[in-house]
Amino acid sequence: MDAVGARTALRAGRWHEAAAALSALAAESDEPGHHEDLAQAAWWLDDAEQALGAREAAYRGYRARADLRGAVRTAAALGYDSVLFGAGVAVGRGWLERAADLLDGRTDVPEAGWLAVRRAELALAVDHDAAAALDAATAAQRVAHDTADGDLAIVAHALAGLARVRLGEVTEGMALLDAASAAATAGDVEDLMWMGKICCWLIVACQEAHDLDRAREWCVRVEEMCARRDLAPLFLVCRTQYAAVLLAQGEVTEAESSLTDVLQRSEHSRRGSRLEAVVQLGELRRRQGRLADAGALLRQGRLHPGALTGLAQVRLAEGDASGAWSIVSELLDWLPDHQLEQVDALAVAVAAGLAAGHVDEARQAAARLGALAERVGTDFLRGSAAAAEARLLGPQEAVSRWRAAVRHLHDARLPFDEAECRLELAETLLALGDGSGAREHAAAALETLVPLGAGRDVERARAILARGATGPLTARQAEVLRLLARGLTNAEIGVALQLSAHTVHRHVANIYGVLGLSSRAAAATYAAGRGLT
Repeated sequence: MDAVGARTALRAGRWHEAAAALSALAAESDEPGHHEDLAQAAWWLDDAEQALGAREAAYRGYRARADLRGAVRTAAALGYDSVLFGAGVAVGRGWLERAADLLDGRTDVPEAGWLAVRRAELALAVDHDAAAALDAATAAQRVAHDTADGDLAIVAHALAGLARVRLGEVTEGMALLDAASAAATAGDVEDLMWMGKICCWLIVACQEAHDLDRAREWCVRVEEMCARRDLAPLFLVCRTQYAAVLLAQGEVTEAESSLTDVLQRSEHSRRGSRLEAVVQLGELRRRQGRLADAGALLRQGRLHPGALTGLAQVRLAEGDASGAWSIVSELLDWLPDHQLEQVDALAVAVAAGLAAGHVDEARQAAARLGALAERVGTDFLRGSAAAAEARLLGPQEAVSRWRAAVRHLHDARLPFDEAECRLELAETLLALGDGSGAREHAAAALETLVPLGAGRDVERARAILARGATGPLTARQAEVLRLLARGLTNAEIGVALQLSAHTVHRHVANIYGVLGLSSRAAAATYAAGRGLT
């Protein structure tokens, strides 16, 4: 196949065919363009070694020919791909600096804009610095305007949109992403890689703004496109994002199936994006109450904010409040302020701070969360802020804030988060003597949590139901009362519960004393009124 045929195969997405042809052409010629195109085919085939090797060969070829633009373009691409394929952040930054050195301040060529795009990508993916990403994306937009590069303009708009969403400017950011995604999927972006990235950025923005229905729609659309055009790496990224949406919306079985599929398909991949699936599976295991499994998965996430937040929650669930506080406080120290990425960490910081005795710091975290909720105004943020505030209040004052949290999280269609707040509300109501209200919220939570299996929160909901139904009785006293109400004698109750008749007699006497009753008939009436028969 000649060079024209190879490039035609590449643009059509026939990756294996293109890679074979370009490998032959690159071996026969010093033309750096063949190496650059081979790197692109290898990128889609998830062949890290060939993608990076061919890209470096292209860079050397362009330098040998004194082709400044080609050298800058390949150096900038190596800046991001070195991080993507696990060659190292330092290596990636080195390539970006090399591209900048070659440009020597020039902004009159499109490559200056593409370098700014790569800087924005690293600012978001590695530094978690949305403000720096927005600055870089804005610079790319200026270059796109001055050089009339259509693809660059659309990509820069999309990156600016994602950065704005992370900075809490959700409406403005989503508008930019909507426009960019519409253009990309309509065919206005020639390069399939950038078309795919724009769609992924939109889905990420939807997830971070907790606009999950919208994220779900785009996931389905992009998955269909990936299957049709054999865009395997993009498919796996999108499937991971889809699993995160499914998990947030309570569809645990399907989420687990998707994540397992991604991890199997990407078993030998060096892409850092595989880590996202590992972290999401860790979060799923945490919600199931499988804390040891969750911890093992989340520890693989290293400095991934979601992994660290999840690890802090695991520590808290294990009773290690100090360990939880250490993890989440360190995370908040390096995450830039006023970004949506902080939200989950701030919520955990309130709970961990209170449990570990860092009350002032917990109040500060709640205040920061409240300020974000006030500025952004989404139901998810308002619910998170209300829950944080409730933790800082006494039972009487906390009830209204827990109810607000439940309402907002319900409207955000986040069933697990809603269920967790219902459990907190139920325990608060129990403390105030409202057993009926506690049962109502615990039962609603249990209905959501049961699909998780025998998780910690399921057991917690069942315990609340038992306590709410029996009022001041212990669990054993409630069992005795239930059998008594069914007409069993003390001896029969003893056989059923494997207790001596004397122990049953003592339990019955204590039940009378606690409830202020004087007969089995009165006790049976009490039990019937609380569904204990």
